[in-house]
Amino acid sequence: MYKHLMCLIVGLILFTACNKHLETPEQLFKTSTSISVQNIPSDTSLYNQSWLLLFDQPIDHQHPEKGSFKQRIWYSHRSIDAPVVMITEGYSANRNYTSELARLVKANQIIVEHRYFSESKPDSLDWQYLTVEQAAHDHHRIIQFFKQLYKTKWATSGISKGGQTAIFHRAFFPNDVDLSVPYVAPINLAREDQRLFDFFHTVGNEADRKRIHNFQEAVLKKRDDIMPLFKAYASDKGLSFRMGLDKAFDLVVLEYPFSFWQWGSSTASIPPSTATTEELFNHLKNGSDIGYVSDQSWESIKPFFYQAYKELGYYAYTPGRLKPLLKGFHADTISSSMFAPGGDTLQFMPTMQVIMAKLEATNPNIIAIIGEKDPWGATSLNSEKLTKTIRAVAPKGSHKTRINTLPEGIRTQVIDEINRALKD
Repeated sequence: MYKHLMCLIVGLILFTACNKHLETPEQLFKTSTSISVQNIPSDTSLYNQSWLLLFDQPIDHQHPEKGSFKQRIWYSHRSIDAPVVMITEGYSANRNYTSELARLVKANQIIVEHRYFSESKPDSLDWQYLTVEQAAHDHHRIIQFFKQLYKTKWATSGISKGGQTAIFHRAFFPNDVDLSVPYVAPINLAREDQRLFDFFHTVGNEADRKRIHNFQEAVLKKRDDIMPLFKAYASDKGLSFRMGLDKAFDLVVLEYPFSFWQWGSSTASIPPSTATTEELFNHLKNGSDIGYVSDQSWESIKPFFYQAYKELGYYAYTPGRLKPLLKGFHADTISSSMFAPGGDTLQFMPTMQVIMAKLEATNPNIIAIIGEKDPWGATSLNSEKLTKTIRAVAPKGSHKTRINTLPEGIRTQVIDEINRALKD
């Protein structure tokens, strides 16, 4: 009897020791030998401690034996009793910062660099493993690791492609978090979604659209005069164009309307067709990023264009009446697939339809922050079946739309829902 009682006591002690609730990040770090940890300064006084972590991830979550890579994470700790906000970056994550959402609810924060970007990539870039589903599994594993410490409410969030990434994770793992807050995030239902073509025929008013067109026309007509300034600017910035200068020039001009509406520019700033060569060029370079079509950009965001033309969708250019003024292109529709590894040979997958079906089946809590005049607002998350999704649309809002830029009534509704989901 005594021996049996002692075995029970020893067993209870061992069970308690093995299941002891973690109380500090340092204790959490000790639970894994597959992460490296570096102390870093905290971004704001909101946090007591911050770290840069390198977290082991399988290249292929279905077949971990195929190898792994280190995923970069910026982690800031406030309290084990505070909620957690995980920022699912869509590209690289090169610094620590405090997100709007984390500030609002005084949350612990985890920023995750997307697989295959910057430091978070395997030695050999096998593109077949750069998928929406693989990335969702990355985020799921990270959340499960941190949930050993944080038993509180959780949210995911991100901006633009980072917002997409938060949505995708929620589709595959709806119960990982209590709320998702994607900012200005599109869900494109085709390789080049028709809604993005239609947007430019209706955004603003006719006078706005005409003024934009007239500016593009003036720049193309004065190509020979502007080109020396274009070349000098590229040289000064260390930019090169493997596609050739004429194609690069065409694309910068064709990109102008997208950039104009995306970043909320004013038509009052557009110079008239009679403006000097310098005035036209200065407005062009400020309103349409010349570096976007450069070799340097091409290399750094190659993973994005692979995803865009494999699963995410993107936009194309339709020159319309500008077509006769182009020198590098002669098609009615000019695809950005030229930037993707594999180009037009990539087979576009119906992944977004799968994502929408999964979301509609589980109907998770989502607050989608949307700018009315942002081109990506045209393909924002929108389904009658998503009854737990709040579409917070900022009238006249751009890609810069945030919670604190929403009209007061909408902002109050959004903050109330965030507090309900993360603080109750």
